[in-house]
Amino acid sequence: MIKVVVLIFTALFITVANCELPPEAIKKHALDIDKIVVGEINSKKLELPKDVSDATFIRRIYYDIVGRPPTHDEYMEFIGAEGSVETRNRDRGALIKKLLNSEGYVHHMYNFWADLLRVKRNLNENVGNLYGDAYIEWIKEQIRSNTPYDQLTKKLLGAKGNIWQNPETGYLLRDIGMPLDNLSNTTQIFLGVDMACAQCHDHPFDEWSQRDFYESAAFFAQIQTKNSQEGVKGKIKELRDEAKEIQKKGQKGVEGKLNRYLRTIYEYGVDYKPNGRLKLPDDYAYRDADPNSVVFAATPYGDRVKESKNKTKRVKHPNTIRTSFVDWVVARDNPTFALNLVNRLWGHAFGAPIIEPMNNVMEDGEINYGKSQRLVEYLSEMLRDMNYDVKTFLEVVYNSRAYQKESWQGSISDYVFQGPLSRRLTASQLWDTYVTLYTGNPDDIKPTYSNELYKKMSLKDVTELTLTDALGELDKFNSLQKTTYNNLPKMGPWYAVRASHVNRPSNNLNVLIEFGRSDRRLVDNGSSEGSVTQLLLLMNSPLVSALSSYNSQLIKKVNSQDNDTVKLYTLFYSVIGRSPTAEDFNLFKPYIEKKQYQDVIWALVNSHEAKFIN
Repeated sequence: MIKVVVLIFTALFITVANCELPPEAIKKHALDIDKIVVGEINSKKLELPKDVSDATFIRRIYYDIVGRPPTHDEYMEFIGAEGSVETRNRDRGALIKKLLNSEGYVHHMYNFWADLLRVKRNLNENVGNLYGDAYIEWIKEQIRSNTPYDQLTKKLLGAKGNIWQNPETGYLLRDIGMPLDNLSNTTQIFLGVDMACAQCHDHPFDEWSQRDFYESAAFFAQIQTKNSQEGVKGKIKELRDEAKEIQKKGQKGVEGKLNRYLRTIYEYGVDYKPNGRLKLPDDYAYRDADPNSVVFAATPYGDRVKESKNKTKRVKHPNTIRTSFVDWVVARDNPTFALNLVNRLWGHAFGAPIIEPMNNVMEDGEINYGKSQRLVEYLSEMLRDMNYDVKTFLEVVYNSRAYQKESWQGSISDYVFQGPLSRRLTASQLWDTYVTLYTGNPDDIKPTYSNELYKKMSLKDVTELTLTDALGELDKFNSLQKTTYNNLPKMGPWYAVRASHVNRPSNNLNVLIEFGRSDRRLVDNGSSEGSVTQLLLLMNSPLVSALSSYNSQLIKKVNSQDNDTVKLYTLFYSVIGRSPTAEDFNLFKPYIEKKQYQDVIWALVNSHEAKFIN
């Protein structure tokens, strides 16, 4: 009888998953998290942290949810009159919900997923000019619509088709021609398991064998990335032969232009190769199999799924093998799927994950529970019960008292989630800070992408394509590329767009790369380390001049204030999120009186406080 009741309750819960949880449910989960965290702190006889002030909280929550600082007006709306720093018990839960439902959340979480999934506009050098615009915008739309994480995973790993019509294929096309590397990335991204060493030999420090690695990769052996549609190969050869003949007659560049068009629109996609098989390498050195022998797919741990070696017993549908792997990954009883994501999301909110390193949550075949097994298990079960609703999960975490404590300033070895870590802004957060100061609210400033044109081009039957049509479409394609950032504000030499829109090497990337944005070649390999070159860049770049110009919303806000004291408050709250001290007044008021705002902005932008979240 008890089992029946539990099953009915579970079914009811699942049917309402990905709906907004009522406030009491959010508070209940947050309270359970707090009990676990306090228990861990007490067990180690450490001091409980104090609650954080509203002024500090609003800056922290804006950076953590929407990736930018609050504007001066947003500060004042939450904390009250200028200069007010006392805790006023504002409705923090309402602010959290508002930010999670904003477009700023989409921008900031895109950076999280792009670093994890290694998203690049030019997806892979082997493909040439196969652009990832459609994939990038598709990811943003999944965040915007709050696609459950298990469904998102199934879409990415089970993708099929042309990227313009099925943008999720961008994940598999990212590692085109490198199926073993793709498997290595897949286990890190979705399972938090690092099997990379086993690609070449048995793992020296873990239980993964080289055969385990190849058996896992064999689930994707039936994928091909060249368009196999009947008639396409012959038509492409015909067009290329025609281009060669024209080029011989003196019309230069025709063949190159045609190849760029074909690669971008037709040549690559994700399709099935029913007879595709993976073989062990010719230097395989272990006794359990021969070099070059065919590998049959098998999952490496948990409730293992294996491909039958008997041909007559295999299901004939070519997608069955890959689907069985994807189903295994997202299965509720997979020991690392939910755990991996909650560990990453906790690290995103607190500045430090529960389990380190994040890409390796298993050791010797066992779960590494990191700093708290109770917390990991509770969060994993909570995420599963929420049907992998990432936004609701984050809402609970941000509503916890543990998150709303003063930041941890001590030794990391003694850190047991006594508040979020005091941490440097990421490159994207730092860039978005400047864009916010300059534009006021950058969330609605958006480049014009040409995905719909690409989609129309890809729908044309290649067998009916003429060379003239192809070259004409490519010219239109190139022309539209030049208008992507038309009519957008510029901040000095850079377009004032959020970091989530900076996917091209020539736009703002020097600042982002210098401050450690991931190059997205490896999983989540960004850095927040400081350097001398960063200091030199900020001290000497045109950024401060732009922020101090008449076009700057920061300067417009300062000029709108009717006395010097409020002007100084406005600059302090806008740039570093606090009111000026008495010492600050004495130091900066003469500059305000002389309207030398640029000097004050320079000092604040280059301050230690401007680069940290507390």
